[in-house]
Amino acid sequence: MRPQAETQTQALLPTVVAEPEPEAEPPADPDDWSSELAQLDLQLKRLGWSREQEATYLLRAFGHSSRSRLTTYADLLAYLSALERFQAGEDPGSCAVPLKRSDLFGQSDKLLSQLGWTANQGRQLLESRFQRSSRQQLSDSQLLEFNMLLESELLNTPLSSESAAG
Repeated sequence: MRPQAETQTQALLPTVVAEPEPEAEPPADPDDWSSELAQLDLQLKRLGWSREQEATYLLRAFGHSSRSRLTTYADLLAYLSALERFQAGEDPGSCAVPLKRSDLFGQSDKLLSQLGWTANQGRQLLESRFQRSSRQQLSDSQLLEFNMLLESELLNTPLSSESAAG
């Protein structure tokens, strides 16, 4: 076949575009947290924090002063991630506290309610902006962005031209 005829034949064939597969629900929490707990000990040693300083930070960040009261894997990871970002010698009374996923969900629930949106309207925004059908499929930073989009919609001042709220 001549190149021109090939091009004409290809133009007649339908173009198939693969839809992005929706991401599955987040994986289940592991049963063994010993590796993460060991990493916490290393980070606390690196920071030079005493048990009292750790208790100060935990109280500010999680509402209790004992590491043993971190009962969700997500909170443990948030705590570890926060410690990894701190510099040695930083004051636990003034260090940034991590966002908690449950707080982000609560905030989006409240915003959706204030907007008077149905679950379908929220899902349309998720699908158009993040190509996800559930907030559970978003990372913490995407969930924060979703909340900011909802706040923007509530204020009727879009953050950008991309934040159309379907």
